[in-house]
Amino acid sequence: MEPPYVEPAPPPASPFNPTARPAGPGGCPKPLILGCLGLLVLAGLGLVGFFLYAGMHVGKLLQFSLNQSETTISAQMPKDVTPAEQHRLHDAFQAARQRAAKPGNLQEVAESSQQLQFKMLAVMRKAPNLTRQDILELTRVLEEFAKTGETAPAR
Repeated sequence: MEPPYVEPAPPPASPFNPTARPAGPGGCPKPLILGCLGLLVLAGLGLVGFFLYAGMHVGKLLQFSLNQSETTISAQMPKDVTPAEQHRLHDAFQAARQRAAKPGNLQEVAESSQQLQFKMLAVMRKAPNLTRQDILELTRVLEEFAKTGETAPAR
């Protein structure tokens, strides 16, 4: 005669939390993992899309940057800059915006605007403490950028 079947006893309750149940399988649930991966893929696609847009619209982005920079610099113009130098700076910004707006020169604008972008960044960092020399140097760089578009050979 076989002894009757008896179910095994549940594990004893924890002495620290007697009502706690034993832990089940650990880890994140599948929907959470899939959702996080989906968001990661969407963020990656958005980043790629941004870089494609920026690469195709270099001129528009440069024009926007020049407009914002001119507004900021004009508002914090040093007192010792003469009206003629201010007018020359304004004309240099205008010429640089026109150069950036020319259709069909995306690669050329992207390559030649690097020095201009570095100078603009340096000037914008100093914006509250600009000197007359900073304004003259920025004007020179803007004029050089605008002139490189005029003297570039046709391709």
